[in-house]
Amino acid sequence: NTRLLMFSDQESASQKDKNNIMSCITSTDSVASDRSDETSDDGPDEVSEVECIINPKIQKVSQYVIENPESTNTQLFSMLALLSAYVPGSYLLESECQQILGPPDPIHGGPPFEERMKTFIDFISKSGPKCKIHQKLAPECVVLLNDLGISRSATARNLMSSLCGDQIEPHLIRFIKDLLTKREMGEKVKDKFSRLIEDIKKHEGFYKALSVLRTASDKFGLNPVFPEVVARLNYIARNPPHYGYAIKWANKAIERDPLNSYFADTLGQIHKHRLLKTEGFENIMNIADKAFEAFKDVERKAEEEESSKTATADTGSTSDTFNNRGLFGFLQVAKITFEKLSQQQRKSLIQNKKMEVEAKFEFFEWYLGFSRPDMKTLEPPFFWKDVAYCYKHYTTIPAAESTSFPGLLVCLDHGLFTSKERRAEFLEAEKTVSDLEEIRGVLKTTYEENVDDVKVAERYILSNIVLSNKMPDSPQLTSVRELKTIIQRFLGIERSHRSPGFYLLVLLLLWPEEKPPALQGDATQLPLDLMFDCDLQQYVTLMKKAFERAKYAKYLRGRHLLPLFFLGTGSGLSKWVHKSRLDAVVEEKVDVELAGVQQNKNTKKSVRIADMWIKGEVWQLPEIKKILLPVKPCQSPVRLQQQEEQEVFVCPGGRKIKTSIQRQLDAAVLRPPLFYLGFTIQAMSLKIIAF
Repeated sequence: NTRLLMFSDQESASQKDKNNIMSCITSTDSVASDRSDETSDDGPDEVSEVECIINPKIQKVSQYVIENPESTNTQLFSMLALLSAYVPGSYLLESECQQILGPPDPIHGGPPFEERMKTFIDFISKSGPKCKIHQKLAPECVVLLNDLGISRSATARNLMSSLCGDQIEPHLIRFIKDLLTKREMGEKVKDKFSRLIEDIKKHEGFYKALSVLRTASDKFGLNPVFPEVVARLNYIARNPPHYGYAIKWANKAIERDPLNSYFADTLGQIHKHRLLKTEGFENIMNIADKAFEAFKDVERKAEEEESSKTATADTGSTSDTFNNRGLFGFLQVAKITFEKLSQQQRKSLIQNKKMEVEAKFEFFEWYLGFSRPDMKTLEPPFFWKDVAYCYKHYTTIPAAESTSFPGLLVCLDHGLFTSKERRAEFLEAEKTVSDLEEIRGVLKTTYEENVDDVKVAERYILSNIVLSNKMPDSPQLTSVRELKTIIQRFLGIERSHRSPGFYLLVLLLLWPEEKPPALQGDATQLPLDLMFDCDLQQYVTLMKKAFERAKYAKYLRGRHLLPLFFLGTGSGLSKWVHKSRLDAVVEEKVDVELAGVQQNKNTKKSVRIADMWIKGEVWQLPEIKKILLPVKPCQSPVRLQQQEEQEVFVCPGGRKIKTSIQRQLDAAVLRPPLFYLGFTIQAMSLKIIAF
């Protein structure tokens, strides 16, 4: 049985080729049964009915196209096929079809649409005024038309010249933008260009793809998306790259949307790409300076953008995330430039760029430590690798040795499969007890020399909490009472200048014990959280305000905030369980599940780990139940609503605190649930664990 897609890919076909194509097309009675198990948006019954009669019509359609390649109905058929093949859900209105077909119009006595498209009508699906090609058949039609001499690029240009005049319908603008610019997600990263542009490059060559995009840029004279794609095409797909043209088109996109950081980023990427291929000290520094300035411009524009106004370069649609490409691009350029210069030449570079490199490293240290793109997605492995290598180049300090607040928060992650160091292929060993005791000792000394420095105090306190997670009975641990005294010194002053990390420590230290120790002696021996009128709710509120004030809300918008600590079954510092301890349990569980897997094991492991967190399977593991403390909301009964987040109250030590529930995707909503309580850098939240 010969199927429709039995042709070689080529831009056009000679008459001999066309005759060969015609001779190999045969009808068959088994097409419908061959495809009986397939489904389609058009409906299985409708498609089966059409497919039963498609093959007997192929020869007639092919012969007609060969004899009438420029007829208006052939042109319309090719446009419908192209749209339906590359933009699912797209269509042309019957009025737009009539515009392509030309006079005489049916309303003026001309033949109806069905009669003018009689040769192709079995391929076309109509729903009211909307016309399209059946979804399953459209890709095969595009290949057939290409083999008969009607190429993808010619059809795309024809579509724009026929329908994109002064007044363009919004749906058509959207379809053409998707057709030419929407990039599909590959196995690990997005494709460089849209599927249509990729296919045109593959089957027709670079210049045909370029001509289609240039036509779009001319037709949509105010839209920055198309010149931006032309710019990328010139330095990514052109061999050799033409950086002059790429820069010209990138600047044209910027001119059309001068405040957009994503279009500005393309210019920086061009300079960075060029830098990789540049040799000679003066040339390197010249291109590097242009790249540095371009990425600083991206950073400036990203700072000014609001989420409601931000447009991405891929689609021109609203972006809900902060554009970090200016900051990251700067570090990449700094790293590339450093590695291209001799040791002597690097001295002035380090002197000029060290402070900026340190500032951007600090940004990504907390940015990646406090959040990830979403619950399923991590930054690509090269991300932290480039950040860490660049930092070490300019400071000689390995990133893993950082004892900053975010550095301490993630130091227990070292050695875990999901850690950013492991994904960057760094051989960072798990932190030992002696490592953590040494860090705590250094920070204790630093604090004693700077007792009025709240930042130093925060790091010292956190180093004790981190050490307690590794060894709860370490003799090096500072008493909880002493740590509370330290934090209490800063509580009443300069509240408007405190960080969310400060209030995280306040809540961890002043959180009441589940079973307070027996009280002995006078009131001076009371724990500090009982000696003082500790209003935990105010610190929860102050933490949220600090999150906003520190601009974390701006930079982390649209990202998943990582839980940092969970309330556990211990007491004192050991009642706070670092998330790394849960990650270690989950990783061990998944390793057992995938013990016999050989192919793509790391990918499957990443997916499975994410799946366990998303579905809430983590909370059912016995090892995790053993170390975490379930809590009940103090309002009763609690009835969960369908929204993903809902506010409830918990009452530690009899103190009422408002927090939020993060409902699992498959959680029931009928009975009062139990929760685990966790803290992100923004606030505390509850995770549903049981009913």
